[in-house]
Amino acid sequence: MALPLPAFVAKRRADWDALQALLGRQRSGALKLEELRTLDTLYRRAAADLAHTQTFYPGTDAHRFLNQLCGQAYAAIYQPPRERWPAVRDFFRRDFPRTLRREKGFVGASAALFCLGLLLGALVVLWEPRGAELLVPAGVRQYVAHGRMWTDDILSVAPPNSVASGIATNNLTVTILTFAMGMLFGLGTLYMLVNNGVHIGAVGAHCIREGMARGFFDFISAHGPVELSIIVIAGGAGLMVGQALIDPGELPRGQALALRGREAVKLVLGCAPFLAFIGVVEGYVSPGSMFPTWVKAGLGLSLGALFWGYLLRAGRAEADGAAVPADSAS
Repeated sequence: MALPLPAFVAKRRADWDALQALLGRQRSGALKLEELRTLDTLYRRAAADLAHTQTFYPGTDAHRFLNQLCGQAYAAIYQPPRERWPAVRDFFRRDFPRTLRREKGFVGASAALFCLGLLLGALVVLWEPRGAELLVPAGVRQYVAHGRMWTDDILSVAPPNSVASGIATNNLTVTILTFAMGMLFGLGTLYMLVNNGVHIGAVGAHCIREGMARGFFDFISAHGPVELSIIVIAGGAGLMVGQALIDPGELPRGQALALRGREAVKLVLGCAPFLAFIGVVEGYVSPGSMFPTWVKAGLGLSLGALFWGYLLRAGRAEADGAAVPADSAS
């Protein structure tokens, strides 16, 4: 007769923690030769535990944790280390888009919070013009009052490469902060998503009220679809961290956070190169009148479609989230 799950986890946890510690030493190159036998022994015990959880505790956090732990140990023991660039290629070809699809619920919740902020910011300014005094920066209001976009003078103040670099740095800061604030039990991420949405919605509504809708659309159309998508994905990663802290399941909170945090970090790291690229677009294409509005809009829609097409289709040749069989140790 199987033990209750908490008793089983308490009984076997010491071996799992020891295996995790040895895998960490192996990844850092600090594993001693005499520890290899211990690593192999602990892996075989964990594989047996995985088979046990598949039979008696399927679908639990303990089952998922052991599945991932055994996969890491199997890769460390039986597979040669991968070259760096092939590993990076495989991450963007499979791991990143698969992780996003597995965590689509969190990304969807993040998108809903962001859209709620957009709606709130826009409604406040459209229904009560004085709301712009609270939600729209004074510098933006001053430009709009004179019938100009605050972005018109960007390229006259600094060259495009400096503008692109500054924008990419700012976007990276917002993305990392949106993710990291998930450590406040998800409340920080919630605030960042809603606050960013309110700010953008209020600025857009203010431009519409003042007859500057075309100028606003002209500026955001090229980079907006991808940039806002990345903020939403980072928000989903932050909500994952918050959920692990609020509801760790059968695992200790620290262990659940480590497990879910690794998956969340994949989403943030995967967005990094796209964030750098869209910063270039925002610095070179979005401001000024060098490119007509239809070109910017076409570029933005195309980039957004390519980005989400990649996320939704890449890596589907193999089953998403394929599990390591329990008998792979034999």
